[in-house]
Amino acid sequence: MDGEDPTALASSKGIQLCGENERYAQPVVLFADKSPATLVFRIEESTIRSQFLAYFSFSSNSSPQGVKFQPKGGRRMPDTECDWLYQDIGCQDCLLATPGYPGVYPSHITCQYHLTTTSILTKIRIKFLSLKLPHNHCSSHHINIYQGPNNSSHLLMTICSDKEEELVFSGPHLLFEFKGGPSIPPYDYRGFLASVSFIKKMIPTVMTTETTPALTTELPYTARMESYGNNSHNGCGIQILANDSRTGHFNSRPLEHHRNCSIVFVGNPNDIVHLSVFNYKLKAPACQSYLELYDGPIGGNKPMKRICSPQTKHARDASGKFHSHETLMSSGNTFSILLHRLLGETYADVEHIDGAYAFHDEQKDGTLAPDTLCNTDYYGENSLSSGQITNPGNQQIYWNVEGRLVCAHRFIPALNQSITLKITALKLSNEPGCQTECGDAGCRCNTDLVSLSHVDHLLFMHDNGAQISCLCGNFHEDWLPVSIRSWSPLRLVYSVAHYSWTAQGFNYKTDYSFNLDGACGHHVISNHSGSLHSTRIVGGGELNYYYHQMCSWTLDSNVDRQLTLELATSQNRPCTAWNFTLYEYSEGSSDHLGPIIHTFCPRDKHKVYNLAWRLNVVVIKLTAMTRTLPQYFIKWQSQVVRANTRISGQTSSILSSPSSSFSHAMPISRSPLKAIFLVFIVNLLSLHFVYR
Repeated sequence: MDGEDPTALASSKGIQLCGENERYAQPVVLFADKSPATLVFRIEESTIRSQFLAYFSFSSNSSPQGVKFQPKGGRRMPDTECDWLYQDIGCQDCLLATPGYPGVYPSHITCQYHLTTTSILTKIRIKFLSLKLPHNHCSSHHINIYQGPNNSSHLLMTICSDKEEELVFSGPHLLFEFKGGPSIPPYDYRGFLASVSFIKKMIPTVMTTETTPALTTELPYTARMESYGNNSHNGCGIQILANDSRTGHFNSRPLEHHRNCSIVFVGNPNDIVHLSVFNYKLKAPACQSYLELYDGPIGGNKPMKRICSPQTKHARDASGKFHSHETLMSSGNTFSILLHRLLGETYADVEHIDGAYAFHDEQKDGTLAPDTLCNTDYYGENSLSSGQITNPGNQQIYWNVEGRLVCAHRFIPALNQSITLKITALKLSNEPGCQTECGDAGCRCNTDLVSLSHVDHLLFMHDNGAQISCLCGNFHEDWLPVSIRSWSPLRLVYSVAHYSWTAQGFNYKTDYSFNLDGACGHHVISNHSGSLHSTRIVGGGELNYYYHQMCSWTLDSNVDRQLTLELATSQNRPCTAWNFTLYEYSEGSSDHLGPIIHTFCPRDKHKVYNLAWRLNVVVIKLTAMTRTLPQYFIKWQSQVVRANTRISGQTSSILSSPSSSFSHAMPISRSPLKAIFLVFIVNLLSLHFVYR
């Protein structure tokens, strides 16, 4: 066993040989990967004579003649027993093997070998040079190969035979997991030895001149070669058109023998260009090589970004994790990249740039938010009146995303509009940590011991961040459709807890439509008296059709008054379904909502509120999230008293009424100087009258 602690045998971490007395016809060979090594001889029963015979030797790690295998090209992952990382950067003739190869591997061991790529074009080739596992013990001794970063990823294949073969897989992450069970005689199994190589695959394409050979990727876009500059021998170009492909990969490596190369992306009139740069390498000194990124055609404006040599970027860091995602976005339908290289044997074969692109139709797919991967805004005034959104993540710009993926779609209706979101298809994994419960107030996600961010879910949110409805875990497709109609902005948030290019998250479809109606909104009313009533709306009918309303009416007055409000409804609903809240007006807050005066619930049925004198401006706010559209009646009237004719004292703040249980007083402050001045004026008027 590796190490000095003999008690490690009890935890089955070492190699165990046990059974009846016998002489091994073929000696059992054991190797320790880490020094020192300990050989423990243990007897747990009475015997007449017990003995063993073993030979040992020391093999140099650096000696090419040594019999012990040494991993090549990989890096042992910290705090693990036998996990390794192999990356395509700088990996040539890489070798991987079971612990202790070519000896017997330890019992009850699991080793993970992570094979990662930094380019979407790179394939991973595994060639078994030796493979020997215990016969007929496939359940406990085997190799699993997963398309992804962990053993919950898609299982590609299981190997438990002794057939030495060559396998080729796609990236960006391949997990090669070896599992060894208990030690089984005869001890002639030695695990595996395999070589790993990374293959960059390219195919030839059309060329414009005989002197400008070019290669492009096998991805489905049309690359058209153009001359750049005055001399076609010194320049080249690739033009990628939206009509040929909406998404794909770009790569300058096929053009590496040219000094100036341009990659120009040309979209349709409503398109913008969305880019993600994976890798680039500039090795010439003192900015003799550079990259220039243009928002538009080359030369039309100054470049939005310039990258000077020497500088290098890889998609992954030294630990094998992807760097934080960084995207570029054009303001129009054209984006250009210029790569200027210092030609010569030292640099021409290595200086390059590659990444992925997507054309985004802002009229159809919403306005893409800057510095985000997938957040969009749909404006009722400019977007299509109706459309459909689906799960993102299948475009090549998501290739280097691993971990949590969150995409928020924001819908902003105009003043005379409402927005309806209707989920027509949803397929979630039945995660035990989250349960969906739907009722009259919408659907909610109930999590047990985990955060909601750790499970896949679809979330409806108000623009202020408040959750409206949530779907997760055990949601059944027969509960569909789920619809929400709102007169204020809504966010539909798509959240995948563990996204990768090979495990792209759950699928869904949502129809949206902007409806012309003024049933709700934010209104300012200056009439001193009037009435409002709920509007009848045609729609709904499904089980999970919800109305979300956050409406407000500001009753404004430019003169002092005493306001009387009457609220009534025929519905008997809980206050959580819908309610009215009366606020004092506040000029300082963004929503102009000041202190709360009172809350009216549907079960109050009918209330009359006589508000305080000089409470001239109030806000009535309706909040609703319910299957049944609120039905209500609002009436108000004002008592206006002119300052020069009012001779009585302050009016009571509220006149009691049989249907009102609310009292509120708003004191009016008067300074002594104002009171003296008022009395002085009245006395002067009286003296003048007597004199006449």
